[in-house]
Formats: sequence, structure tokens, C-alpha cells
Amino acid sequence: MAGPMWAQEKPVIVTSFTIINEWVQVIGGKCFETVNLIPPQSETHGYQLSPRNAKDLRRATLIVAMNPELEPWLAAWAQANHKSDSVLWLYPEGSPTQKNNLGRNPHVWTCAPDVRRMTQEIATRLTRICPDFDAQSSYDQYVKEINRVDDELTRLFGSLRPDQRAFISQHPNLEPFAQHYGLKVAGTILASGSAESADPSAHHFSMLLSLIRNEKIRVVVTDAGQNDAFARRLTEDAGIPAPIALTFEYLEPAGQPGDTWASMMLLNGKRLHGALSQR
Repeated sequence: MAGPMWAQEKPVIVTSFTIINEWVQVIGGKCFETVNLIPPQSETHGYQLSPRNAKDLRRATLIVAMNPELEPWLAAWAQANHKSDSVLWLYPEGSPTQKNNLGRNPHVWTCAPDVRRMTQEIATRLTRICPDFDAQSSYDQYVKEINRVDDELTRLFGSLRPDQRAFISQHPNLEPFAQHYGLKVAGTILASGSAESADPSAHHFSMLLSLIRNEKIRVVVTDAGQNDAFARRLTEDAGIPAPIALTFEYLEPAGQPGDTWASMMLLNGKRLHGALSQR
């Protein structure tokens, strides 16, 4: 006779956005039911939970997210619903694992050393939930993919001259990536890490324009899908190539280029390298 229905159910792991969801699926395999909140091609900034999201969160064994400052909507829900202990923040505020000088910048999924640490933490937590599942072996295989991407991008950006390494970005999301690969985010269009920040002022425009001219910057990066009118006007006035739109914030739908962390990193990394090398 079959056991009770609940004994056959898989633990439910809810993830905040697509990149974390892929990590959990790769490391957890078929031993867990994974549910992702934010769909492909969508950012974490300003997300609003739907009733379906709330229902999935209530039945979660574990909720895996990046940072309460990046995802305040999730932190608020967890606190209001007494689920804070069920949330694994991969990059918590004040984390002693921060090994860069970026302060509280939580966009560390583009920094390979942090990805190795965060995916190891996922493997450790999944093993606690299901001790019979060998999550460490899955992690050991996945870390080879992380290292492959890291090595390729290190070689790629290592070929740039010192005067080819600076660029302007939409907001500070690319600072961890830039620091790891020896690049420089010389300035940002938005002051904060939120894509919903207030529009830049005329003074900020003038400051960025002077920065571009004084440092001979040729590359302005925007987030794909976001309003790039300010960036386009900036490049036009500076007489440099139009902004390039990158998608470091999320994964593409399955079957499209950039639908895994590895392909997303390589696709965007190569596009950025191509733009920087054209001077």
C-alpha cells in the first residue's frame, strides 16, 4: 500500500529571480519542487508580489533570495507572515563574506568568487533539508562551469589595454563584475542600485558629459528593457557610440541565448568586451 500523500511530496524551494532559480534547479535536481517568483526578462527592482506568489511562498520549505535591500518586497512579506527564518539570503546585509570594497552592493551574481560561495551555500542548505540527497556532488559539477566562465572572461578582459577599461553604467549593478575583471565603472546614470531611481538631473548630465570627455570614455551601458533616453542623449552630446543594452540582471526564457547563468555571463561579457575594445 502506498504511503500517505504528504510523504511523497517534494520540499518546495521558492526563488526570487531567474538566476537563483537556475542555481537551485542545477544543484537540487529533481529532489525538490522549485518555484520562481520573478519571470525571465524581468528585474527584481520594484517587483510586486501577486496572490499566486504569496500562495507559493506560504508553502515553501525554503525561500532563496539575494539581499533584503535588493528585494525589500520579499523581506517585508517574510516578516509580515512570520517566514523570515525560512529565507536564505545569499548576500545578507553586513555579510562577513564580502570580499570587495563595494559596501552593500548586492549585485554579486556577476562576480564568480561570490557565485561559487553562494552556490555552495545553496548546496549546504539543500543537504540539510534532504540529508539523503548528495547536493555536494551537484555543486562540484556546477563549480566547474563557473570556473570555465570565469577563466574565459578573465582571459578576454585581460587583453584590454588600461585605457580601454572604463565605462559608464545605468546604475551600480556592474561594479562587482567590473572590479573582478579589472574594469572600471567610471560613473553611473542612476545614483542608486534601483532601476526605479529618480531621473538624473541636468547637473548630473553635465558631470557625466565632462567625465566622458576628460577620461575619453567610449562606452555607456544600459539595462535592456529600461528607458535609455538619458543615455542616448548623453552619447549623442559626447559624440561616442550609442549605448549598449546588456542583460546581466536576469536570464532569458528557456531556449534563447542567455537562458543560463553561464551563457548570460558570456553573452554579455563578450558584448561589453567588444564595445570596450573599439577604441
